[in-house]
Amino acid sequence: MTVLPLLPVEPTFLQWRGHAVARYSAGGGRPVLLVHSINAAASAFEMRGPFRGLADRFAVHAIDLLGYGNSERPARSYVANDYISQIELALDVLSEPVSVVASSLGAAYAVAAAARRPERVRALVLVCPTGIQRLANPPGPRAWAAYRVLRGPVGRALFAGLTTRAGVRYFLQTQAYHHPAAITDEVLDGFYETCHRSGASYAPICFLSGLLNCPIREAFASLPMPVLLVWGRQAVTTPPGDADAFLAANPRAHLELIDGASLLVQDEHPERFNALVRSFLSA
Repeated sequence: MTVLPLLPVEPTFLQWRGHAVARYSAGGGRPVLLVHSINAAASAFEMRGPFRGLADRFAVHAIDLLGYGNSERPARSYVANDYISQIELALDVLSEPVSVVASSLGAAYAVAAAARRPERVRALVLVCPTGIQRLANPPGPRAWAAYRVLRGPVGRALFAGLTTRAGVRYFLQTQAYHHPAAITDEVLDGFYETCHRSGASYAPICFLSGLLNCPIREAFASLPMPVLLVWGRQAVTTPPGDADAFLAANPRAHLELIDGASLLVQDEHPERFNALVRSFLSA
């Protein structure tokens, strides 16, 4: 299958339980790992800003979680622990403790991985994270019942409707970006193409069912490493007010708001975002 041009380098592949997980690498210096969010059109493509902008000072690595981007997309029941384990794998293949930059639900998985393996994580930058107030209910019988419905024709039809070109544009306009001008043809193509590969519906259907929820309140409170929370001031899906619960759980965390940005603040304002990350990781 043709490799999607998600980042300006060709991917190599890690092996996780017999499946290929795409990894992209550039730059040199202390390692930074980038972890994308979870949605119907997610991939490392949304991490282009920090991947390009941090490689002048750091060894930057990004991954496509299984079921997304250039990683394999097997037909299986995806759960949060799968993605936590894949982040742990990415941490383990690097030679020294890693700073992790992660977005939304991907940030919750990064917190869980850091709590399990604190010796492997130097610092965390969490972009509009979930896991305390939102997407924090562990999957129970209702989630599995929803999954049994959505894994069939109903779910495939729902996914097809969400991932039309108009559907992807609507998601980007209403949830991902604050300024419509940020949604160029290149941006729309990048999100659209990744959700039209064979097997693209499997992981998103698990997300829609609730199987990928990840409660992290206790894990976040226990983190010993420095934590920077970055929020787009105009984020709708995960609004800035959610930061209060994170700061209450771990008062050592620091919050920065970026005006004129929504959920994908690292892509909408990469210069401001990268400046905050460089300053934080150099402290």
